[in-house]
This record gives sequence, C-alpha cells and structure tokens, in this order.
Amino acid sequence: MLNKLVGFTFAAALLIQPLAMQQAHANEIQFAENRISADVVLDNGMDLQLSIRFPQAIGLSESNVKVSIRALDPNDPQITHRLPDSFQMSAVDSFPVLISVQPRQDRGFSFSGEAEIELYTQSIQYADNIRLFRSHAGGQFEDITTLTAAGSLRATGSTGHFSDFILLVDNRDQAVIAAAKARDLAHYLYSHVFSMEDQFGAEIQALSRNVNDHVQQGRYRAAVSNLNNMLRKLETANDETMPGVWRSTGDLENVQGELLTKGRSLRYTLASSLL
Repeated sequence: MLNKLVGFTFAAALLIQPLAMQQAHANEIQFAENRISADVVLDNGMDLQLSIRFPQAIGLSESNVKVSIRALDPNDPQITHRLPDSFQMSAVDSFPVLISVQPRQDRGFSFSGEAEIELYTQSIQYADNIRLFRSHAGGQFEDITTLTAAGSLRATGSTGHFSDFILLVDNRDQAVIAAAKARDLAHYLYSHVFSMEDQFGAEIQALSRNVNDHVQQGRYRAAVSNLNNMLRKLETANDETMPGVWRSTGDLENVQGELLTKGRSLRYTLASSLL
C-alpha cells in the first residue's frame, strides 16, 4: 500500500517565441490526498486549470516532481515532428500549450494504477475535433482522451506514466483512429501478458482479441461490450494479478495503468464517434 500524498509544488513557464521566455502566474494551488490542482494565468492572458488525481501516490513533492507549462509556436518542431499525421493534425492555433510532468529519476516518486489528467480552459471554445494527447520521452503523441465537454473546453484523459501533454486538433478518420487504438491495445497486452497471473492474463487477452477483431470488422457495439468487460477486470486487479505501480526510477512497468489508459481512450473513440 502506498503512502498518502505528501506535497506538490507547481512551476510554470511560458515561451512566447524561441528567444523570449516569460513567467506564468500560479494563482492558486490546492493540496488534497492523492490530488493536486492549479489555476494558472499565463502572461498573455491564456488561462489553464490543471488537475492530476492519483488512486495512491508517494513522494509527490517539489523536489521530486517538476510540472511546467510552455506556449510554443504551433509550427514548432517540438510539436510537428511528434504528430502521428502532420497533414490532418495540428496544435490548437490559439492555445499551443505543452504541459510537461517530469519526475526526477533519482527521487522517490511513485503511484499505483492510472493517474487522471484534466485540463480546463476558457481561452478556447469547444470543438469536437480537439483531443488530449501525451508523449513519452519526446516520442510520438498518443491520444489518451476519455472525455471532452463544452463550457469553453474541458478535456480528460489518464496515464500510467508521465511526460508531456497537449491539446491537438485531430481531423483523422475516426474509424482509422479506432482501428489503430485497438491494435495498440492488443499489441501492448501481448508484450506484457507474461507479467500477469496466468488465468487472468488468458482472460484479458481473449477479451482484447475480441475487441480488436470487432473493431477491425466495424462491429463497434460488440467491441464496446467486450471492452467494458475487460476494463472491469482490469479495474479490480491487484498486485498479485498484474503489475500496477509506476515509479520515477523507471524500473517498473505500470501494466494495469497503461492498459486502462489505452482501453478507456479506445472506448471514448468508439462511444462518442462511431456508435
């Protein structure tokens, strides 16, 4: 059992141009057990409310975790070179904000399960093609959206590890996105099923195969039914069933958190766009 949340400090910086850096203003930071929240107004007036919630966390402190916010040029290679499809995807022109969560590798930060990330801003209006993405270690951005809502814009996702987060405009075909997410879920599970208890792993893998087959054949309702069963099993798994802890030293794979992240995002794509 992990210990209670012990603290968190939010650091934010705004990069307006490559050679001009300005400091963002953290108006309010609130602390609660396994949760942090921050209400930030950037120097150019853009606002952002950030919330990160953990089922259980340990070592969440200023010295262990750095959180930063940068507004980049929408055409900055830090964005464009990491897009899965540079022709149909882009940064939100009026809000090209990159959030980085960087736990220090030599410190003792860890969490179990999946961390929920929620972004809310009044600086842009809701659009049904805006999604929340993450990128690990400078790699390709991956859609982790589990909810988007109007009232300006609110976007929610989850993750089993930490790196960069950004809102992106995604005009790709939703059927193509769903097929890619289903394949990615199946591939990740295949790569890590050896770390699970045998019977549990076999049950999850069978459900994953069903999900992938149904999605590839366009049977989306059947895919959601199998996916819901898979997510319920993952949600109730314990440490003896499968690995479910991530820590900043990088020596543990949070299989439970990553499968939940990928599965929930696939369900969002299916439920919101394809049914």
